[in-house]
Amino acid sequence: MRLIPRILPAIAFLLVGVLAGCDALESINPFDNEKEVTGTVEAVDTSSLTVDGIAYAVTSDTEFDGYADLSEVSVGDKVEVEYDEKNGGREAKEVERAD
Repeated sequence: MRLIPRILPAIAFLLVGVLAGCDALESINPFDNEKEVTGTVEAVDTSSLTVDGIAYAVTSDTEFDGYADLSEVSVGDKVEVEYDEKNGGREAKEVERAD
């Protein structure tokens, strides 16, 4: 029964996104605080990428799956970004090509 109060906020968040017609799908795992978003790349520069209007800083610690590095990511690509919130922004931990 303890699981239900932890899952309900995540389900509600997803339903609001679907009903609002959001392109990005953001999830937060209530069990390990993992944060990730799946969406379309709108902009890329040497140290960040923007997915559905939200910028993610890319550092030397950012890992890539399906790409060698940030230079291979292109506007229009569908990606999944796992991130941490740091210094008032979002820092990408991993950028993965989405299917």
